[in-house]
Amino acid sequence: MSGSDEAVLSLEDVEVHFESNGGGLFGLFSEAETVRAVDGVSLDISSNQVVALVGESGCGKTTLGKTAIGLQEPTGGSVKYRGQDIREAREGRGDVTIPYDEIRRALQIIHQDPGSSLNPNTKVMAVLETPLKRWQTDLSREDRRARILGMLERVGMSPPQDYAGRYPHQLSGGEKQRVALVRALLMNPDVILADEAISALDVSLRIEMMDLFLELQDEFGTSFLAISHDLSNANYLAEKADGLIGVMYLGKLVEIGPAKRIIHDPKHPYTKALRWATPDLHPEEAATEMPMRKIDIPDPKNPPSGCRFHTRCPEVIAPDDVDIAQETFIEVMTYREQLADGEIDPEEVWAEVDPEAGTEAFVAHLFDALFETSLSGANRATVRESFEALAEEDHDHARAVLRERFESVCETTIPEPRETADDHPVACHLYDEGAAFDAPDRTAGDAAADD
Repeated sequence: MSGSDEAVLSLEDVEVHFESNGGGLFGLFSEAETVRAVDGVSLDISSNQVVALVGESGCGKTTLGKTAIGLQEPTGGSVKYRGQDIREAREGRGDVTIPYDEIRRALQIIHQDPGSSLNPNTKVMAVLETPLKRWQTDLSREDRRARILGMLERVGMSPPQDYAGRYPHQLSGGEKQRVALVRALLMNPDVILADEAISALDVSLRIEMMDLFLELQDEFGTSFLAISHDLSNANYLAEKADGLIGVMYLGKLVEIGPAKRIIHDPKHPYTKALRWATPDLHPEEAATEMPMRKIDIPDPKNPPSGCRFHTRCPEVIAPDDVDIAQETFIEVMTYREQLADGEIDPEEVWAEVDPEAGTEAFVAHLFDALFETSLSGANRATVRESFEALAEEDHDHARAVLRERFESVCETTIPEPRETADDHPVACHLYDEGAAFDAPDRTAGDAAADD
């Protein structure tokens, strides 16, 4: 998902891992756990381009954004500004062609809460003068102030002299955000990271602020990396600028492409779920069933193997040699996950059945409770064997027999980004080479097999 020679910013196989204690008294009696906030992401941002990153809270989008502009040190991989590795420039290692101070000036940020980055005891004029004094040392005091007043007026803060003399607490949320935008643009940056920059604003102000971002982005030739949990906002920014939308899930960039394609023809099942959850983009989908098996997001300290979305994915792929309807395979996978998470207690099942009926009653109860579709042949026999093992509280065998028959490529292998037919990358095994042709027809399931 990278590779452009003309990229202003280029991220290659970027990883950002954090150590987190596992609990106990101040974490003193537990081993540290690793949170893979960003895990092998590659991304290019070109000149005067808008890229919007979306995903649920905790997916790593903000961490990736801060890493892209040098505010967060990557654990692995590289981040380059116009070909210069940012870490090497900071540390003065290697052949540094662009000084680190120049990189810092060129990469700016607008925070979700602009008030937190504005000194409450400093007037707006002084807030905006401070970076100019450092980075534009050739400007006189009069030139600095004239430039600041002009920018304040440009963003709609008029009369500018009035706003320049105010303290941050005398500004509304939207006005603070405009001051933050002015402060970033005064540096003549190449890239601005807008980290949930409009999410704290009233709905009535969001469109106005996004339009202002786009006007100034085009006017100043600045690239925007916009972080948002709201696909509708991401689409508004990216589509108007002919930009890109990137979709993140548990530290992975699972799909990226032109906004129109992502919204109107999403490829990754997770992208489809995000679109479904944003009904103003496709109102006709609001009445359809949620394209996701469960709401809860897995623990980022212990993410699922293979494709990290496979535990929630309605399109998880059955083994090629297993003839089973997709809806039935989903039920099998759900049962497997319940087993793995310890959600099925054999004692509770036995309490629900007639103990005199023995294991057969135990098995029948679980079939009724866990399967709405029909299982037959070898598939039914395998699930039955698992139920029987569970009745004996042999959890290991109950899991192993299912894994041997039903293990999916989605849980064993991390999908690599692949170009789809319309030339935008998606990391999903549905688009592995030959997948569309080699996969068996599972619409009818294994009806021909013996019960």
